[in-house]
Amino acid sequence: MKKLLLSLTLGLLAFTSQQASAQVVGFVTQPAAVRGNYTIGVAASGWGASIDTITAVGQLRVLRSTGGIAIGDSLGCDTILANASSLVGKIAVVYRGACQFGLKAYGAQRAGAIGVIIINNAAAGVIDLAGGDNGVNVTIPVVMISSADGASLRPFIDGDSTVAIIGQKRGQFANDFGFTPGNLVRPMDWAVPHTAAKNPGDYDVLLGAQIVNYGTNAQTNVNLNVKIDFTDTAGTTSTVYNQSNVLAALPVDSIFSITVPSFDPSAFGRGRYLITYNTTATNLDDFDGDNVVTQSFWLTDTLYSKARLDTAGNPIFSGGVRPSDATAGPYEFGIWFYADRGHQVKVNKLKFAFVTNAGFQLINETVVGKVSQWLDIDNNNLIDPGEMIELGEGFYTYTDSLGSGSLREVNIDDISTNLPGVTLDSNGVYLFSLSYTGVQTDVFTSIDPQGNYTASADIYLQYTAPVFVAAWNPNGFGDDRVPAIVAIIEEVPDNTSVNEIRNDLNIRVFPNPVRDELNVRINAENAIGEVSYDVMDIAGRIVMSGSKMVEGMNHQMTLSVGQLQEGLYTIVMKTNKGFNTSRFVVTK
Repeated sequence: MKKLLLSLTLGLLAFTSQQASAQVVGFVTQPAAVRGNYTIGVAASGWGASIDTITAVGQLRVLRSTGGIAIGDSLGCDTILANASSLVGKIAVVYRGACQFGLKAYGAQRAGAIGVIIINNAAAGVIDLAGGDNGVNVTIPVVMISSADGASLRPFIDGDSTVAIIGQKRGQFANDFGFTPGNLVRPMDWAVPHTAAKNPGDYDVLLGAQIVNYGTNAQTNVNLNVKIDFTDTAGTTSTVYNQSNVLAALPVDSIFSITVPSFDPSAFGRGRYLITYNTTATNLDDFDGDNVVTQSFWLTDTLYSKARLDTAGNPIFSGGVRPSDATAGPYEFGIWFYADRGHQVKVNKLKFAFVTNAGFQLINETVVGKVSQWLDIDNNNLIDPGEMIELGEGFYTYTDSLGSGSLREVNIDDISTNLPGVTLDSNGVYLFSLSYTGVQTDVFTSIDPQGNYTASADIYLQYTAPVFVAAWNPNGFGDDRVPAIVAIIEEVPDNTSVNEIRNDLNIRVFPNPVRDELNVRINAENAIGEVSYDVMDIAGRIVMSGSKMVEGMNHQMTLSVGQLQEGLYTIVMKTNKGFNTSRFVVTK
C-alpha cells in the first residue's frame, strides 16, 4: 500500500511560473447583485478556443434565432441570427436544446460574438460540451452554466447590465491572488469512518494552500489563515482550530505553498468539520472571488465518500463523464479507501447515480458494485494484472424511467461467505467501484466537479479514483473529477479481549497471485512468541494450518501452497497478543 506522508513540514515551497496553475472562470463582474464566480462546463478538446489560455470579457447578450422551434427563440439553431448585429463584441447567451452545441457556437461566432455561454436545460448542473459537426469551425471560448444560474442571471442580462469573464483570468486584474479548490491541502476523504480517528495520530489532517498570483502586481505579506469549525452530532458548533502563516513576497506569475500545522480530530469525534481557507495581502484584491474557500470533512458511523455530501448524506454531483478511451461501455470506476483501521469497517452498500443524454433511458441497464483490495505486490504503485482482489459484489438493474441523475443503491455480498457486507482488514488499500456493463454511448457516471484533491493527492501520496477500460488507470478521471460514490458502512465492534486485538500484528504475503511458495512476512510492536496460522478457502474451510515459535518482533515464513486449487484464500495469523488476516490468490 502507498504510505501516508504523516507530517508536512511547516514552511514555504516555491514553484516556477510554468507550474502556476491556470484558473478558468465564469465570473460575473457586474452588476453587484449577481457578481461572483459560477460553475462552468467547458468545451471538450478539439473545438472552440482553449479557455486555459484565451479569455473573453464582455457584456452578455441573448441571441435570437431567425427560425427554429419558434421564430425569435434563444436556442441558436440558425447560423444566421435575427439579432446578429447586436452580438458584435458581446458574449452570446444561448440555451441548450434542439441542435448541437457546435452549431449554436458557430452561429454566434459568425455574428461577431467573442464568446458563448450555453445555459443548461436540465436540472443537474453542467456538463462538458461536445462540438458536433460544426465544432471544428468554432474558435471562440464556449462554456455552459446551470439552468439555475441562468435563471438568476437572465433578468440582468435582459437589462443590458451584465458583464462577465469566461476563460483564463490571469493578467486581467492588477492585484489578483488566491486559490482554487485544487490548490488546497485537505483530507483525502469527504466522509470517513470515525474509527479512522479514534486515537491520537490515527487521522492527521494536513493543511495548507498553494497561493497563486494571477495579477500584474507583485504581492507582499500574503497571509493564509485556516480555521476549522466543528459541529457535533447534537448540533453544537465551536471553533477547534485557527492557525495562520505568512509569505513575505509573492512575485508576478508565481505560485507558492503555505502550510500550517496539522489537525487531529480524535479529541472531537463524530460530526462535521468545516475548514475555511482565507488569504489576504498588503494590497486589496481586485478579484475577490477566490480568496475564501470552504471545504468539509465528516467523521461518521455510516458513510464513506470522496464526493461532497448534502445534509441527508447523499452525494452532490453535476453532470457526468466516461473514460476518455471508452466511446461506450463497459467500464469500471471507483474511489480509493486507504485503511489504517479497516478491520472496524463493514461495507454493506454502494450509493451511486448515472446520467444520460436526453431521451435515453437506463431501463434494463445493469450496474455491478464491487469491493476490492489492491495488493501492490511489486511496490511499483501501478495496478498490475492480478493485484486487484475482489472481495464482494452486488448487481443492480434499472427497471424504471427515472434513471438519469437518480440515486440508487446496490447491496454488496462477501464473495467468500455469500453473506451481506464485506468486513475490511487492517492496513489495506481498498477500492469501492461500479462497473457499467452496457455498451451505450449515452451513459455517463455522475461526478462531483468540486471535490478536487489535486494538491492533497501529492501531499498524502494517495490516488483518488481509478478507472478500468482495457487496464486499470489508478488516476482515473483525475484528482479534480471525483465519482459520486458513497459507501454505506457500519462499525464492526472493536472487541478488546486479548485474543481479538488485530492491530498488533501486521502481515504481508507475496508473491500474490502465487503458484507454489507463499512468503508470509509478519511483524509486531512487541516480541511475537508462538504464532499459529490457518489457511481458509473461499467457503471458509481450513485447508492448511500450523504453528512456529518466533524470536523477536518480525519473521518471514514460507508456505507450500502448490497443492491448493486455484482460487481466493484467507490466511489467519494468531499470537497470544492478537491476530490478523490477509488474502491471496492461487493460480496454476
